Amino acid sequence: MENAVPQVLSPAEKLYQSHLINVKNYQRRNPEKMKAKAKQYMNKLKEDPEKYEIFLEKRRDYYNNVVKPKKEKTQTQTQTQIK
Repeated sequence: MENAVPQVLSPAEKLYQSHLINVKNYQRRNPEKMKAKAKQYMNKLKEDPEKYEIFLEKRRDYYNNVVKPKKEKTQTQTQTQIK
């Protein structure tokens, strides 16, 4: 590992990092609230056909450009290990 100089954070940056940790902890402690919030967001998104179509397109692009290549890569690695 490289010899890294410890990064000195400004008070605002420290506050922001603390906020991110608090949000993560809140979400972890309240999974049912987060589930309801996500469901409400999706319902609202589905009400606007243009935004929903953009959402679906991004989802398809992500699958085709990220998930599918990773899946194919792991399948080929698994097949070569079996042989």
